[in-house]
Amino acid sequence: MHKKERRQGSVPTVVLVTIGLMTGWALAGCRAPQARDLGDRALPPIVAADSTQPSPFVSPTENLIIVDSPRTDVDSDLVSGGSAIETWVVHTRACEQTMGVNPWPSITVGKLDENGGPLGGSTPEDLFTRMAGRPSVFLIHGNGYEYRAAIKEAIEVRAQLEALGGFDPETVFVVFDWPSERVRPDLVVDLNEKARRSQIAGYHLSRFLQAAPAGSRICFMGQSDGGRITLTTMHLLSGAALPAFLREPAAQLSSGRPDLRLRAVILEAAAEHDWLNPGNRLHQALPMCEALLNLRNSGDYALAFYSLGQYTGIGSAIGRVGIRPRDLKKLGPLAERVEEINHHSQSGLSHTLFPRVLEYPDVAPRIASYTSWNDLTPVTRR
Repeated sequence: MHKKERRQGSVPTVVLVTIGLMTGWALAGCRAPQARDLGDRALPPIVAADSTQPSPFVSPTENLIIVDSPRTDVDSDLVSGGSAIETWVVHTRACEQTMGVNPWPSITVGKLDENGGPLGGSTPEDLFTRMAGRPSVFLIHGNGYEYRAAIKEAIEVRAQLEALGGFDPETVFVVFDWPSERVRPDLVVDLNEKARRSQIAGYHLSRFLQAAPAGSRICFMGQSDGGRITLTTMHLLSGAALPAFLREPAAQLSSGRPDLRLRAVILEAAAEHDWLNPGNRLHQALPMCEALLNLRNSGDYALAFYSLGQYTGIGSAIGRVGIRPRDLKKLGPLAERVEEINHHSQSGLSHTLFPRVLEYPDVAPRIASYTSWNDLTPVTRR
């Protein structure tokens, strides 16, 4: 059930707008102004899942900051605090950041030792074997993470969810780690590049889960750009095409996975509020999703300037304004699959991370209900 909430307007003063713009650029990737979606004009052809055709958009190579890619045997300081929850990491940092290129040769999969040991190399087949017949939770970080930070934060999130009863004992916890670390000296250029990469990360994750065991139960947890990745992944797993965007070509899997059972928790997601509407960019995400929890912050400065950038659309972010009444009307019966909580009173103006929101007494139990696969019928959500 969608909870009706009072909406907050834009920040009224020039000073606060300036502060918000700076905060937005620093935290969530507000993009360069004057970006426009080209719509149906001069769109590149759809790139099928089995194609190796390069994108017509080639990222400039000057001024790149070189970073290490994850290895199969990562540093020994990446240790957990000990957990009964089986934990894996899927890296796409070594994958070519071009829409439609096959990610499988470069995907790296690792497993955290259940006794608190370091990350060890494994194979996708090993992970899928462990997922068969068991629920799984995929945590997807936002912008600005190198892979060690992504794993360390995931360990904290896992501990919090365990304490909340947010895991079925058989749950497989998976960290999806995409290349969101700083790569450009210019902050605005870097944030635009990360917005572009997040679309590709959604394609990579959908390609990966296209091979998941039949009937897999998967709950996504995506923050900021990770929320966009979550919605993009579900849309692509339906078998629908992802429309072209600026110079990024359209993409589509060779086949969908309608047998998968999907849930999603998105936290201050950097996706346009109406992208889920019928006929819009990610219109098949909700039909693929049994239940969606949208955790929004109506005072989030980082998302206040969301529409100024490239690869984001021109409307307000769903992580700030939520799904508006006119969107609910267009969604029809699908609106019953959406639950929203505005946590502005606790988060203030910040762009919030999962470790913080999992401390909120009115939010954390709802997240745990999704990740534990408890009953989420419309009656219980009321």
